[in-house]
Amino acid sequence: MIDKAMKFMTDELNDYLGLQSTTLSMPPQIKLSNVSDAVGKVVIPSNMLGLSLINVEEERVMKDQRTFGRTPSGDVEYYNPELRLNLYVLVSANFIGTSGAGNPVAPEYEEGLKQLSYVIGFFQGKNVFTTDNSPALDPVIKKLIVELYSFSFEQQYNFWSVIGGKYMPSALYRVRMLTYQEKRVNGSQIPITSIDVSAN
Repeated sequence: MIDKAMKFMTDELNDYLGLQSTTLSMPPQIKLSNVSDAVGKVVIPSNMLGLSLINVEEERVMKDQRTFGRTPSGDVEYYNPELRLNLYVLVSANFIGTSGAGNPVAPEYEEGLKQLSYVIGFFQGKNVFTTDNSPALDPVIKKLIVELYSFSFEQQYNFWSVIGGKYMPSALYRVRMLTYQEKRVNGSQIPITSIDVSAN
């Protein structure tokens, strides 16, 4: 389900970014990608945005404690509560020019910031995705709510240090919430349909 949510957001952003371009045949502008590889080398293609999953968090505030349901025959089945997840998704702008010899030069900040601004504008205008307003959303997901999430300077420094890459213009979003319910039955019983309170 995580893969479907990430691909959905990538496709939605590519459709939107394509509308912002004056080029008739606009290639994809954002790619689902790691930020960097195992040695810290940036793997987001040059002159593109990258959409990366950087954390998965359980949503505990709205945790559903119901652990039962009914079968078509009326029996009661017991199973574990739903698992609700929030995804932390980073949008990074890797816009780098090249010199005549093909060597990297200073990042093209203006273009990177413009593309990043389009992404921020897109999620500001539409931050709730359902199967009603977004037919491409897989019905199993039901709803995604996208919120801009702010790093502190210390958190930002720690994050980029951990992944081993150099900072790129970026925006972090919290995507709420994916719901997992396998309904793996832990037990079942015949429901109580009546109570006899008569005294002998």
